[in-house]
Amino acid sequence: MRKMISFLAIILALFLICGCSKITERVADVTEESTEAGTEEVETTAGVPPGFPETVPIHNQADITESEKTTVEGVMSFYIHMEYEGEIEQLSGWYEQELPENWQIDSVSSGDFDDWSEFYADAHNSEYYLSVYLYQEAGSSCVTIDINAVGKAEAAEAEEEEAAREETAEEEAGEPEATYSGELEDAEIAFVCASVGSAWNVEDHFPDLDIAVYDEYQFDKGNVIGNILEGDKPDIMIIKECAAYFPPEDYGTSIEAYKDLIRDWVNLCRGEGVIPVLATVVPVNPDNPERSEEQLESILEFNDWIHEYCEYEDISVLDLEAALRISEDDRALDPDYDSGDGLHPNDLAYSEELDYILIPTLEDAIDIGY
Repeated sequence: MRKMISFLAIILALFLICGCSKITERVADVTEESTEAGTEEVETTAGVPPGFPETVPIHNQADITESEKTTVEGVMSFYIHMEYEGEIEQLSGWYEQELPENWQIDSVSSGDFDDWSEFYADAHNSEYYLSVYLYQEAGSSCVTIDINAVGKAEAAEAEEEEAAREETAEEEAGEPEATYSGELEDAEIAFVCASVGSAWNVEDHFPDLDIAVYDEYQFDKGNVIGNILEGDKPDIMIIKECAAYFPPEDYGTSIEAYKDLIRDWVNLCRGEGVIPVLATVVPVNPDNPERSEEQLESILEFNDWIHEYCEYEDISVLDLEAALRISEDDRALDPDYDSGDGLHPNDLAYSEELDYILIPTLEDAIDIGY
């Protein structure tokens, strides 16, 4: 399932661009792409663009370094890039307090990584879809802020297309299985993951499933796994890694080191009588400027090993790659399931694909045992 990249998707792709210089470069690229796609008017200003929604909170200590107003077929969209001297925790707290006064909050997420921290908020009102993205490098006193307000007429078209696909998928596949075997219904499950797993919101998607999510934003999840096993041990533990940690050479390690960690965690689980389940890594879209063929190839090498190892050790596999790739021959992330950064799945990916593979995988794990 392919579709034309809408202007909204191009705008939203800015959110996950890291650093001041990269954001500036990407804005120039988006301006050029938008013009080719039929943009009627692009206006770059030094301050708040004329017509910018007054209900969008702008911190009085943030300096606007770049802004833009774009009109596509009469629909206005706004982009503002700012810099703030301070800590991201303080600024994100301010946005979490200010946004709900005039906006309906759709989602809020944040992450602290080795080299940077980020915060993302998604909201809407009757006229606009709004996104706020904060980014700060470790040790830096500068927080970069990207705000995008997209006219609803533009965003609604994409939303309608997504809703139509969801309806078609439900008609073809039916709702996710609501009842589980007696053993699974009574089982306690730990889901060790990072941003992709956390954004799944499995507790809400499967309210009758006793599952707890533990997010750890680095490949080595040994501390989290150890802490879980030292407490009230679950019956099943799903261990999932993120595409952001590939290729491992970028982090001063190797695929072999990653494999050794996985083996250690499986042995730890089995030693405590916990059934291990391993997940494949969601592939990336190498056509995205922030991704690469090298990253995709590294992920696929790891996923192939996961399948080989799990077959040898008789372990159930939560095959995220197979669910979200284009095809068996083209194993890149399907653009229909791309949130815009070439790495994270969108909401459709969870509701149309991933929700349908979780229960069968867990049922299989129960049958196998530890």
